[in-house]
Amino acid sequence: MDLDRLTDPVVRGVVEAMVDGDREAFLAAFAPGAELTDDGQPQSLATWAEREIFRSHGRLHVDRQEGGGRHLTGTFHSDQWDMPTFWHFQLTDGRISRLDVGAL
Repeated sequence: MDLDRLTDPVVRGVVEAMVDGDREAFLAAFAPGAELTDDGQPQSLATWAEREIFRSHGRLHVDRQEGGGRHLTGTFHSDQWDMPTFWHFQLTDGRISRLDVGAL
C-alpha cells in the first residue's frame, strides 16, 4: 500500500517514521505514558521500538486499513521477523495513547 493512502495522519506519520528509521518522529507521535502490547504482553514503548524497529530495521508493509485508518494489517519485516501482523492504534488528543501489535 502506498503510504499516502493511509487515512489517519498520525498513523501514517508513525509508519513513515519506521520507513525512514526516524526514532524521534516515531516516539513523538505517542502521548506521555502511552501503552504498548505485543501479542497481548505489556511492553516498554521505547525499549520495544528500539529492539523491534530501529535496531532490527523493522518495517510494516500495510495490506489493509480499517477503523478510520487506525487498525492496520500487513507484514512486518525486520532482521528477525517476516510475519503477518496487526497494529491497532488508539489516539487521544491527536497522539497515540495505546498501540497493540501482534502476529496474525
